[in-house]
Amino acid sequence: MRKWWWLVLIIFCWVGVGFALLAADAGNSRRMTTSSTGADAIVSMAPNLTEILFALGLGDNIVGVSTGSDYPPEAAKKKTIGNFWQPDIEAIIAVRPDLVITLGFSRQKNLAERLNRIDYRTLSVNIDKVDDLFAAIEKIGRATGARKAAGQLATDIREKLDKLSILMAGRKKVRLLYVIQREPLRVAGRDTFVNEMIELAGGENAIGHTVQKYPPIGAEQVIACGADVIIEPAMGTADLAQQRRSAVEFYSRFANVPAVINSRVYIIEPDTVSRLGPRLYEAIETIARCIRPELFNE
Repeated sequence: MRKWWWLVLIIFCWVGVGFALLAADAGNSRRMTTSSTGADAIVSMAPNLTEILFALGLGDNIVGVSTGSDYPPEAAKKKTIGNFWQPDIEAIIAVRPDLVITLGFSRQKNLAERLNRIDYRTLSVNIDKVDDLFAAIEKIGRATGARKAAGQLATDIREKLDKLSILMAGRKKVRLLYVIQREPLRVAGRDTFVNEMIELAGGENAIGHTVQKYPPIGAEQVIACGADVIIEPAMGTADLAQQRRSAVEFYSRFANVPAVINSRVYIIEPDTVSRLGPRLYEAIETIARCIRPELFNE
C-alpha cells in the first residue's frame, strides 16, 4: 500500500513540475512575442515618434504620448504622459506599456534607464539628421512588428524626394536665411537637419559654418549674408496673417538684403518643418515653394 502511495505522490510531483515548466514556457513565449514581433501597448515620448507610429499603422497600439503630439489629429486624443523635456515616469507606468519609445538625449535616456531597471521594455532612437529618420523608421518597424510598413514608408518618402531632386536639378542655388527666433535673432546653421532640408529643396544656407547649430546673429551678419529668401516658422498657428504683417515690419530694417527688396520673406506653419518625421517631404516642399514658387505654379 505504501508503495502505491509513493508512486501516486511521484506522479503528482512530475505533473506539477510539468505544469510549472509549461507555464514558464508560456510566459517566456509571451515575452518573446512582445519583444521580437510587436507591441500592443506603446508609449511615445516625442511628437515625431508619435507621427512615425501612426504612419506605420500603429495608432491603435498607442496608450500614451508626450504633450505636443497633435498630428495626425487622432494623436491629440491619446493620453498624455508628461512632456518632451520632463517625462513623467509614474504616468508612463500607469498606462502599463509593453514598449516605451524615447529619443536619445540625456533626459529621455535617463528615463529609459530607469524603466529598464524595473523591467519595462524601451527603444531609444536618435533623430538629428535626415538619415537618422530613415534609420529610426526601420528600427521602430523591427521593434513593433511593422517591418514591412516601415520599409514602404521609407520608400515612399525617398521616391518623393527623388522627384523633387529631378525638378530642382541644374538650377542655381538660392541663398536662404532660416530664422528660428527674432528676439534675439537666431538662425539655423549648417550642422542641422534644417540645413539638409534647405539643400534638398534647392537652396543654400546663407549663413556660413558656425560653432553653434542655431547661432544668434547680429544685423551686420543679416546684411552680409545676402539672402535671396528669408523663411521663418510661425510662433504657433494662431493668426498667421498678423505674424506675416509683423515680419514685413521687422525685416524692413534690412532694406539692402535681396529677400527684403524683392518681398521674399515667408512665414510658414511650424509643425511640418520643425519636426523631423514622416512629413519630411511635405516640409521640404514647403521650403521649395518659397525658393522656386514658379515651378509649383507650373
